[in-house]
Amino acid sequence: MNEIYLSKINEEQNREVIVEGDDHSIWAYVLKHSEESIGIEFDGFICSRGTLVETSKEIKEYINKVISAPLMKRYSNEYSVQKEIKNENIRIDWNGNEISIKLNGIDFLIMDLETRKSYSKSTSEKGPYGIPLTEKN
Repeated sequence: MNEIYLSKINEEQNREVIVEGDDHSIWAYVLKHSEESIGIEFDGFICSRGTLVETSKEIKEYINKVISAPLMKRYSNEYSVQKEIKNENIRIDWNGNEISIKLNGIDFLIMDLETRKSYSKSTSEKGPYGIPLTEKN
């Protein structure tokens, strides 16, 4: 599979959003830039690339190998698995305090910078992968 990597900087807010994907999943990260450092403020789950796991123990095994956490089957829904995603299928829109990550023109992740909450089309219930996009007001 192909690796995914995109980024967009908002110089007014000293922030950057990075979209990264490996063979298992695609995530977005909001980074805060300062003179001293760059740190992750929060993240959001965009989609799985086909890997679904059953337990948190399996997730820890991926993370211990420095691999992004795959989606736990319990949180999956009909939008979760997107196998044929490439960089050109992804668009980052930044509008004030809201970042929208689109796959093929459809919102898959909304990141609210004020509340530091992520709303994902690819998750069925609130948990470690964010809040279902259907709960975004």
